[in-house]
Amino acid sequence: MKKQFTTSYKIISLTLVSFLVSQPVMAAKFKCWTNSDGVKECGSYVPAEYSQKRIETRGDSGRVVEVKERARTKSELAEIDRLAKLKEIEDAKIAEQKKKDNILLKTFSSERDINMLRDSKVNVIEGILTVTNSNNKALHKKLEKLQKRAANSERRGKKPPQRILDDIKAIESRLNKNSNSIKSKREEQKIIRAKFAKDLKRFRKLKNIKEPAEVNKAPKR
Repeated sequence: MKKQFTTSYKIISLTLVSFLVSQPVMAAKFKCWTNSDGVKECGSYVPAEYSQKRIETRGDSGRVVEVKERARTKSELAEIDRLAKLKEIEDAKIAEQKKKDNILLKTFSSERDINMLRDSKVNVIEGILTVTNSNNKALHKKLEKLQKRAANSERRGKKPPQRILDDIKAIESRLNKNSNSIKSKREEQKIIRAKFAKDLKRFRKLKNIKEPAEVNKAPKR
């Protein structure tokens, strides 16, 4: 049965050569580790309490032929896992941006194309707003007539006919809905302009087109 051999040494006081000379019966390979006192030890096998430390396997010439890094702590493993997840998220963002860039370049061949589509979408909404505003004018005129009729009835000491009151309520409700619709459509136009401004900026970057210089207008005196 082979006997386990172990030796400890400080690098500044004992070289690996002297260690090899002092172990004539040593196996072809041996292992080295650092003990709890910070002193390097070598032997035919690693004691259990140091099995999770960094371990070097050396050949008969003392040359390192294999390295087993120390086991990572729970906090280190948790940090590695956290960084891996962050990288996964970042890689997904990059892939998504690349996908959007490809669609952008396939959809538009020039800045003019982007501006034309933007204007087209904005103008469609503007047309809807024009119709809604026109309807509102007509509703306001009709409402004024109904309110006058209701007021005339009250001046005569009579309650306005229920039909007139119902029509007034219906028109007021319609006008309120139209007002909310107009606000919503105006916000939709803002969103469209912001989206196309972003697309245009990205398109210029992908095509290496210089951003136009902003014109600073001097204030009138």
